[in-house]
Amino acid sequence: MLSSLFESIGSISIAYFQSLGRLTTLSVKSVLAMRRVHLYMEQVVGAFIYIGRYSFPIVFITSMFMGLVLGVQIGTQIGPSTPKWAEGGLIFRSVLLEMGPVVTGLILAGRVSSGIASEIGAMKVTEQIDALRTTAINPVEFLVMPRVLAGMIAIPVLVIYSDTIAVLFGFVSSYFTIDLSWAGFVKGVRHVFVPTDVFTSIIKGYFFGVIVTIFGCFFGLEAGHGARGVGRATTHAVIWASIVVLILDYIISALLFFIW
Repeated sequence: MLSSLFESIGSISIAYFQSLGRLTTLSVKSVLAMRRVHLYMEQVVGAFIYIGRYSFPIVFITSMFMGLVLGVQIGTQIGPSTPKWAEGGLIFRSVLLEMGPVVTGLILAGRVSSGIASEIGAMKVTEQIDALRTTAINPVEFLVMPRVLAGMIAIPVLVIYSDTIAVLFGFVSSYFTIDLSWAGFVKGVRHVFVPTDVFTSIIKGYFFGVIVTIFGCFFGLEAGHGARGVGRATTHAVIWASIVVLILDYIISALLFFIW
């Protein structure tokens, strides 16, 4: 009984570290492949449109309601001794430091990672990746590198877009909740504004872009046979990308707290 338990733990640990090694290898190869990016600009632009442009609607809706909820929740907690303009600063920093990047990262982990994993997984199942190799096309350069590079560019832009929408609708919610004027909202924002907060949001978006795309590519390339294998790869991509986004959010916040 005890020996079988240790065998199970050992086999799981071996499988985990083998997968981690393959993921690290794929990440390094995709970075090295960027030296040949000029040969794959069409793929980079296509990936940028898929990750960035097609994500605008869902990011807008998510950010809108995030701002509305923050306005209501913070507004109802404002006491009579606290000036109303303080809500503007609370909403601004909450969105910029945490809510904007994290919510956007999780939303894109569900949309982008799943889409990439299912697409590449279907290509593997139908042997299209083997066909690329037979025609002397490197799958990492053709499939992985353009998506990772596009994610590094598009997702920080989406995070800035999400921050802006959430803050604006946070003001709208504050206006109807506690009758906070635009001048008062701006006063609260100016009172707490720190330039490094903007860089924190962008840095998180950059790393989330790498995670969301590389996990989608990795699990797509690792997909098993048949529809079940592709579905399992898609599920794993979303789960692991979401988990790592949350872990990285803590690590980046802690590091930047000590740096800035």
